[in-house]
Amino acid sequence: MADADTHGPRGLIGRIARSQGLLVPWVLALVLALAVAFVAPVGVRWSWYGAAAGVCLIVSFVVQIIIGRSDGFLLRTSTASLGSVLIVGLVSLVEALLTVVATGLQTFPAAGA
Repeated sequence: MADADTHGPRGLIGRIARSQGLLVPWVLALVLALAVAFVAPVGVRWSWYGAAAGVCLIVSFVVQIIIGRSDGFLLRTSTASLGSVLIVGLVSLVEALLTVVATGLQTFPAAGA
């Protein structure tokens, strides 16, 4: 029983908490998504978001291969991949909302201006 307490929570949450290699794809996803938001031309920005998500999926798989643990491989790989795609999606959503607000402000300027 003492051994179970030293490893933290059990089940799915415990496995995710103890897994390795999740931060690399997540940080890469954030960096790539922010780079796309600030650097990519407006006309092809959505394609670049898809490419950034694809790169993060490949990196998450490669990181899990490098770790070399077979126990929980599918869980770690899917968690890293899903997290990466969600991060890219959230950054693209925020960027799209900011673009809509900026476009609305240009189309409908304030009454006092």
